[in-house]
Amino acid sequence: MTSFKKTVTAALAVLTLSTAILAGAGSAQAYPRHRGWGVGAGIVGALAVGGLLAASANRAYAEPVYEEDAPVRRCEMVERVNRFGEVVGYRKVCSLY
Repeated sequence: MTSFKKTVTAALAVLTLSTAILAGAGSAQAYPRHRGWGVGAGIVGALAVGGLLAASANRAYAEPVYEEDAPVRRCEMVERVNRFGEVVGYRKVCSLY
């Protein structure tokens, strides 16, 4: 990220957090307070900042590296026969090439 993007992201994060804190702060009164809007605004702001950070970040995963000379393993099921030529079962036989 460039320094401009970092500065804008940091400023937006500070603005979001300060809005959430100020929306929740109020005077001390005896009746119940409803802070739903302040908490909701803080959550929406945090989601927006997270989305902006995720969109501006570079790819998180590297491209796969393929080896051309790596051996290939091939497996197949073959019949097991007894000495009379009857099929007794199957077994897995693997080979590298």
